[in-house]
Amino acid sequence: MRKHSDQTSCADIKEKIIGATTELIGTSHGDPDRVSIRAIAHHAGVSIGLINYHFTSKEKLIEVCVERIIKQVIHSFKFDREIQDDPKDRLFSGTVSVFTFLKENPEIAKISIVSDLSSPHRNANSVTSYQAILSTLPDGFSGERKKVAAFMLLSTIQSAFLIRSVADDLLDFDLYTDEGVRSFFKHVIDLLFTPESTHD
Repeated sequence: MRKHSDQTSCADIKEKIIGATTELIGTSHGDPDRVSIRAIAHHAGVSIGLINYHFTSKEKLIEVCVERIIKQVIHSFKFDREIQDDPKDRLFSGTVSVFTFLKENPEIAKISIVSDLSSPHRNANSVTSYQAILSTLPDGFSGERKKVAAFMLLSTIQSAFLIRSVADDLLDFDLYTDEGVRSFFKHVIDLLFTPESTHD
């Protein structure tokens, strides 16, 4: 019985640390570099040693928190059929929402994308985003084409975010402005919806 109690308290402590860190990331305007390990320990009411025991480093703890933050945000985006009947409009709206979130939370977004690319796993935010995009693509896309199109759109969102400082020179789109983002992703979605025969 004692072992179960210890496991529960360990899980509770981890959640307390994650919760405190997530709150501090929020109050630091999404910049984890502004959050010190001492501040996390103080806010969670635990020792620095306990944080290191559960997460090995501040960086690992931040990755866990960022993954949770992004996952919650992904689930809040409306790629679903309730928003627009037209799948193209639905995909465009969801894509712009995702990119806008990345743009408004650059530090969190960069950590999430780079972490997913350097250590991919089935529960990664990129996989969750891919699945959301995949479910939005219409049935008219064949199985293989649908998967590739979802992957291409996800890769485009991530790459465009990471290179947005030079996107104006490379792509002739200013991805720091809402107008530039909307215009760029309208072109991307139009290309995805080009009839399959034109790709041969």
